[in-house]
Order: sequence, then structure tokens, then C-alpha cells
Amino acid sequence: MTVKLFAGFAAAPPATRRLVVATLTLACAAPVITRLSRLEGLAPESYRIFERLFTFNDHWQSLAMLAALLLALACRPLREGTSRLAGWMGDHPALTALLGFIGLALGAQFIYRAHPLSMDEYVPWMQAHALAKGQGALHYPPALLDVIVPPAFQGSFVLVDHASGAATSVYWPGLALLLTPLVGPGLGWCLNPAFGALTLLLLHRLARDAAGDMRAGGWAMLAALASPQFTVTAMSWYAMPGELALNLLFLWLLLRPQRRAAFAAGLAGGLCLVMHNPVPHALMAVPCLAWLALDRSRWPRLLAVLAGYIPLGLGLGLGWWLLKAGFGDAVTPTAAAPGGPLEALSRVLVWPNAVLLTARWQALWKVWIWASPGLLLLPLMPRARPLAERLLLAAFVLTFAFYLFVRFDQGHGWGFRYIHPVWGALPVAAGLWLAGAQGWARQWGAAMLAAGLLATPVFLWQTQASIDRALSFRLAPEGPGDWVVFVSQATGRYRSDLVQNVDSPAPRLTLLSRGERADRTLMAQHYPDAVEVMQDLRGSAWRLPAGRLSGASAPQP
Repeated sequence: MTVKLFAGFAAAPPATRRLVVATLTLACAAPVITRLSRLEGLAPESYRIFERLFTFNDHWQSLAMLAALLLALACRPLREGTSRLAGWMGDHPALTALLGFIGLALGAQFIYRAHPLSMDEYVPWMQAHALAKGQGALHYPPALLDVIVPPAFQGSFVLVDHASGAATSVYWPGLALLLTPLVGPGLGWCLNPAFGALTLLLLHRLARDAAGDMRAGGWAMLAALASPQFTVTAMSWYAMPGELALNLLFLWLLLRPQRRAAFAAGLAGGLCLVMHNPVPHALMAVPCLAWLALDRSRWPRLLAVLAGYIPLGLGLGLGWWLLKAGFGDAVTPTAAAPGGPLEALSRVLVWPNAVLLTARWQALWKVWIWASPGLLLLPLMPRARPLAERLLLAAFVLTFAFYLFVRFDQGHGWGFRYIHPVWGALPVAAGLWLAGAQGWARQWGAAMLAAGLLATPVFLWQTQASIDRALSFRLAPEGPGDWVVFVSQATGRYRSDLVQNVDSPAPRLTLLSRGERADRTLMAQHYPDAVEVMQDLRGSAWRLPAGRLSGASAPQP
């Protein structure tokens, strides 16, 4: 079968032959690049998290993608089954989205452990708990604030007021507001799978409308599901899956010729602006609004879009800024913190140096590794491009170029999460190319997506292993009574991320350990009736009488 597949290589169009050679070359290079980035003799825990995931997890994941691609090339029934699956998805987009939601929700629960791993994921969930109480902030015992909210996170993730014990998110409130109704039933982990299902529907609509072919929509949906960048991130708690869905909804509505649709696009864009910071949507909006502005006949729609931004983008954003202005202690603002977006951006943007360029070089490889093989190359294939694809690709390029000047490497995250809000450009381009591909080129495209589907379980396993390893460094006592749990910082990096307290008052208080002696002194001072039940390298766990914490939030003086 493989011989027959490659027998048609010489007869394929030159662009397709270049695609095949480039895909195989880069698929072989990815494991080498990730392995060469490793420093011999340096333990994994000594790396920054972005570098650790790239040099260790991405190494094995790139090998899995390469092996899966070779297997797909060797197995014709696998390629034919992939083509039939894409056709079925094209004909049943709503059912595909529903099944996608179920699969992603199961992954969020059992692979991602329904746990906000990083501060970027936890802080909106914390803020949602405050909003569910009808408050703008959670209130902790002031005397314990520095062990409830680690000082390293104060001002960068959480704004605090030491006088009152108040703590609130630095991020804009959109994601927290969407999570608020899910606080009571504890279903916050379902939100991003729902956004993932919506994304699948919108990818289908955009590709189908652009090509005039249902098959393009099916291929676009399958290209997303065959890419761990999409599936794993849709199981997470990040704001990016919501921003991707809202950006696609914004574009789909914007392409409708009616002003009402343009106003609705502005509403979707306004919500996307305030999801966690305005940059991810602003980079999507720039090429779209420029397209509207370049033709006078489209100006009424441009005005309708701008009007649609007012209720959520301007109203909610301005209200949030006024609410946070002057909150708590003096802090150094971040891109999300009070002080104004432009002022904050000046602190975030830098001229790229060697360290930042290395991080973006690795980020580009992450975009490659975390998508089905060759997906990143399909936008380069020469062909006529419909408007929707051109706007998506312009936003994709603009976003990557912008982050060349952002000083953060991204820290935690699956794939390159900074590109995720505009990542829909890749599956749409794949859907349009595959819908028009014939014969040998279609076989090659099916092999690319089949490889992504085959390799995805390795990405899921690695993700689950990373989360389980992180959670293994926090004690999880069970039994009657209230609990105070100290998280030791001596076991490695990023242990402060385990200090999470979404309920105040709550039956369990998780505190930053400052050493065994300091922890014992704190408990003797504030909770003298506590009994130490567990103690090891991970920290210690102390039991209090039931209701001691949940009945009164303030510790004993």
C-alpha cells in the first residue's frame, strides 16, 4: 500500500510534493530539536516550566507524531477511514459538536482532573467564587493573607488588601463571569469543553461557507480534533478556548452582510475583549476592522460593530477598571492589572533579546508539534483564498509577530497557548485545501490527520502525568473536621501553584509553608486546638474541630 501511495508522488503537483517533503523533514527534525534543547545533567525540576515541557514532554510527543505519520502512510484503510470520518462530520456538524463536548468534558474530568493547574487557570475560578457571593473580592483572615496568597503572586495574579484581607483577580472579568453560574454545582470544568464544541461548529460554518462545500467543514472539524493544541486546551481552565470560540463567532457574524449581524459580532468581540485581557481579541479585530474600513460601502457595518463593542467591551471593561482602581496595596501593574492597558503594555513589551527569541523559536516548534503533522504548512499552499481564510491568517501572523515583543515565554500551557485565540486559521485552511484536493493529495492529507488522531493519546497521557505529578506534592487528607494543609516549597519549582483557596470561609485552608518551625508557630498562634495528623516532605496537615474554619473566617488572635 505504501508503495502505491508513493508511486503517485512524481505525478503530484510540485506544491504538493514540496508539502510532503517539508512535512516529513520537519516531523523528523522536531524530536531532534527538542532533545538538543536539553541540558545534560540538569534535573527536570530545575527547568522553567516552559522549557521543561518543551525539552521533555514535547520530545516524546513529537516522536509519537512522527511514528503515527509513518503508520498512517503505511495503512491505506486508516487513511480511507479518516476520509469517511471527515465526510460524516461534514454532514452531521451538530452531532459532531455534541460528541466533541462529551469527549472533551470526560477529558476535563479524568485527564485534567477538573483541576486549575496554573495561576492563569485558578485565578478566574477564584474570582468566580467571589462573584457568586455577590462580592468583588474574596475575604481571608488578614493575619494569614501572605500564606493564603503567596507573595510572589500578589500584584501579578492577585490584588490584595492586607488591611481587610481582600483578594481579587488582576484579570479582566469575562471568564470569571461565565464561570460564576457554575460555582454552585462545581461544574467550572465544563465551560471550556462547551467552548470547544462551539468552536467545532464555527469551524464547520466558516469552512463550509468559504468553500461552498460541506466537506470543507468536515475536514476543518477533523483537523481540530486531530490536533492536541485544540483538544487538550479545551480540557483546561485557560481563557484561550473561550477566546478562540468568540473570535470565530465574531468573524462569522462579521461576514454576514446585515448590520444586525455586525452588531452581534461587536457583542461577541466585546465579551472576548474582557475574557482575561484585551490583546487576544484586539489582534483578531485589527485585520477585520481594517477590511471593513477600506470600503465605504461597508462603513455602516463598521459602525454597527463598534456599537456592539460598547455594552461589554467598553461598559464591562470600564466598570472593571473603575472597580479595581485603587484596590488594595500598591502593586506593580501587569497587562491585566489596574493602571490602564496602554500603561501596562509598556511594562510587558520589550525589544526581543536572545532569550526571548529562543523562547519564540521553541514556541514555533510547539505550534508544529501540537498540531497534526503538516497542518502549519497548509496555509502556505498556493491557491485562491476566500476572505474568511485571509482574515484568519492575517490575525494568526499578527498575533505571533506581536508576541515576539512580549517578555513572557508563557510559562504553563499546552502547545503555544498565546496563539490559541487565532489558532482556528489552521483547521479552516486545512478544510479548504482538503476539500479541493484530489487523488494522491487527498490521501496525503488524510494521512496527516490520521497521524494526529493516532498520536493524541500520547499527549493526553503526558498531560495527565504532568498534572498528577504536580498534585502529588500536596497532601490531601480525608476525614471529619476542618483542615489546614501546608504546602512545602522545598520539593521543587511551582509548588506555590498548589496554594489554592477558592472558598472563604471554607472547611479546608491551604497555606504556603515557610518551614516546619514557622508553620508550627503559626498554628500555635492562630489555631491552638489543631492536631497535626500528617507531616512529610510535602508539608503537613492539621485537623480542627468541624466548623472551626467554615464557621468563622478569622483565626484566633
